[in-house]
Amino acid sequence: MQDSKPNEPQKQSTQTDNFAAALRGEVPLAVGDVIQRSWDITLRALPMMLLGVAVLIIVSGVVSGIAESFFPVDAEQPDPRNLMLQQFLSVIFVAPFTAIVTLMGLKNARDTKPGLECFAEALRHLPQVLAITFIMSFAVMLLAELFFLIFGEGAVASALVLVTAIYFQFAFLLAIPLVLERGLKVTRAILASFLVMNKKMFTVLGIYVVLFVIIFISALPLFLGLIFTFPMSFNVVGVIYNRLIGVPNGSIEIEKQPDEAQL
Repeated sequence: MQDSKPNEPQKQSTQTDNFAAALRGEVPLAVGDVIQRSWDITLRALPMMLLGVAVLIIVSGVVSGIAESFFPVDAEQPDPRNLMLQQFLSVIFVAPFTAIVTLMGLKNARDTKPGLECFAEALRHLPQVLAITFIMSFAVMLLAELFFLIFGEGAVASALVLVTAIYFQFAFLLAIPLVLERGLKVTRAILASFLVMNKKMFTVLGIYVVLFVIIFISALPLFLGLIFTFPMSFNVVGVIYNRLIGVPNGSIEIEKQPDEAQL
């Protein structure tokens, strides 16, 4: 899957500002293009992204251990609410480190080699990253609690919680990238992400189904393939963002773009 024809447009990063068109659902997105492009750019930034992923995994392990001590779960009779609270704490505290690797994927997708500056650059947006993560997680938890109240702690409620979590994960997919790349306010980033992603929801679902299969296959031979496919998963976010949103016009002040004023 090498970049054998570097002059083909879909092999290159998108260098135009597509934000307004993406809000209207006018920007095409193809499963094959996103997967191919994400793989093509994985090797060139692999060392730096592996560093970011390693930090993310270490922090995630520590936070998960702490969350389990605060909200223990019986293996024989697991409490769904404690499981949700564990997940909630883990997502919130790991979010800043996820944002670092996400920023690396964003830079890589627009053909800019990510470096150590990504750590400081992402952490500068820490309040916004935490706010977006909290809003998404709280919304999922609130709906989950509602499902459990209505349907009880059974298979139906669990299935609805899973579907809800997947939907919100995709709907919020571009919110943090919009903060990191364009400096949008939290509410505008969330609304823009919802508007753009709801128009491409099935395509993005297809992308992640293919990505899941790739990651599953890569994990079979002693998990060695994950060295490549785990960083690739962050490149997928970067490529989706780059294909749909593009890069901002340098001559236009982002916060004053007429098409974005409607948000």
